[in-house]
Amino acid sequence: MSVYIQDIRGKTNTEISNKFASHIGTLIGNYIGPGRSILIGRDATNASQMIKRSITSGLMSAGIKVVDFGIAPLPLINYSKKAYNAQVVITVSESHLRGEDVNIKIISSHEIPLEQRHAQKVSWDKIGDLRYVNEGESTYQHDVLENAAPEIKNKNFLVVIDCAQGKKISFIPEIMDTLECETVYIGCSDNLLKRSYPEPSPTRLSLISDLVFAAGADLGVYLDNDQDRIIFINEKGDIIRDQEATGIFTHFLLNENPKSTIVSSVVASLALDDIVKKQGGKLIKTSIKHVLKEISDHKAIFGADEPGMYVFPQFQSCFDGIYALVMMLGILAKKDVPLSQLVHKVPPYNRTVFTIPCENEKKMNVLDQFQADYSSKYEISRVDGIRVDLKDSFILIRPSRFEPLIRAYIESKSEDKLHKLTESVKRKIEDISQNRC
Repeated sequence: MSVYIQDIRGKTNTEISNKFASHIGTLIGNYIGPGRSILIGRDATNASQMIKRSITSGLMSAGIKVVDFGIAPLPLINYSKKAYNAQVVITVSESHLRGEDVNIKIISSHEIPLEQRHAQKVSWDKIGDLRYVNEGESTYQHDVLENAAPEIKNKNFLVVIDCAQGKKISFIPEIMDTLECETVYIGCSDNLLKRSYPEPSPTRLSLISDLVFAAGADLGVYLDNDQDRIIFINEKGDIIRDQEATGIFTHFLLNENPKSTIVSSVVASLALDDIVKKQGGKLIKTSIKHVLKEISDHKAIFGADEPGMYVFPQFQSCFDGIYALVMMLGILAKKDVPLSQLVHKVPPYNRTVFTIPCENEKKMNVLDQFQADYSSKYEISRVDGIRVDLKDSFILIRPSRFEPLIRAYIESKSEDKLHKLTESVKRKIEDISQNRC
């Protein structure tokens, strides 16, 4: 079972070179052990292809049997682990933040130590095998459809999908056709020369919104290049916030599975607390990197993280944007109401998110000072950063995992209180950062 996702992100050919990638592959292979299998895949960019090949070389040098899915979405590769008796999945993709960065994701049942050290290579006669496969699509596609609500076919939904230049790695058209949905695709060209970064810009989301509204579509979605993230847009062209989509999934699944457990990262909205409490469920908030582990440990029925990452353990223990799309279509079909009405059932909270520059080695100093200033008056959680829970409000300060930044999440029922908290927190962080960052 997948319970850990480890991310390595950096500039291609400098921070993440072929030598570095090969060494990481060998380290992973040393931890797993020779003779075992690891699945690997990538997105459609040249940099990902190059780095994936270097990782593959490193894995083989440690005696690993490598199963290469080529260009394939992360949910598909992870779903194939059992079929190949694989212990680890590795994907390589362009970073959603910067085009020059590459992102290596390592998904496994254990947290693999990746500190730089000497890597052991096997003798020439024990080098691992390399196998290329493409049959995984049919199994994943079949099982997604097997788990889809039959009511979807009766609705003839019209859906707009932006797949972040991911058509080459996507079989979504076959899924949508089988579900008898009429689908408009944008951003799915095989031509990668004029592509935008996987992170959706406001302009890109506005384009999807305009198309949804103009076409009278029932739903719009944006899938990232890994297809483990998804953004929903309702029939009015309004972008659905992550906390609203999480609330819709949670409300539906707790209705079908009363008193069950939901897992979220600490960035989750207070709306989730309200929904879970009202429906008699149990909510566990954890660090971003431990969402999958907590789902496994507590046999949760659903898990979520931001931005736009959802786990449905009854299908697989991995973030899966494709299955999230099918689940949302099922909810719309069963409830027989537009998405905008489902959003209205999620308790409304106002939220703002901002960042403050901070050198990586000084981030913890800022967090420690922030805690010292707040802990005397409020209850503090340090599950992931520092979270201060107030009445109908919360403040979360956490260091970015990949950038020299401190991120702040502030939420409140009241717009006025949100504004006051935001100004107060900004001043406090800026005061601390002037001395420590």
